[in-house]
Amino acid sequence: MSTQAWNTELIRFRKMKQLDQLVWLSQLLYLLSMLGRGTYEAGTDAVLEPIKLRQFNELIHRVASFAKKIAKASDQGMPDVDFFALLQKGLSSLQINDDEILKRLP
Repeated sequence: MSTQAWNTELIRFRKMKQLDQLVWLSQLLYLLSMLGRGTYEAGTDAVLEPIKLRQFNELIHRVASFAKKIAKASDQGMPDVDFFALLQKGLSSLQINDDEILKRLP
């Protein structure tokens, strides 16, 4: 995915109402948590890819922190442009096709 696609998504995100932004972020959290399930063996406590699981956890933490900022209508914390850059980098690091993510976001 190109930086341009994320820039376009950022513009779209900025135009959303606060509630719609929170729905967008909630869907992103859901998708990341579902993808993160592939790092461990279902039905057991076995972690198959501990490094990747940690990467998912860190990205989920960043998304949740950003969602909290939006929910509080706060100017504190990471600017949205930095958040979108971090998101793009994090998905790339996890080798996630962000086209698939973007098409599943409201």
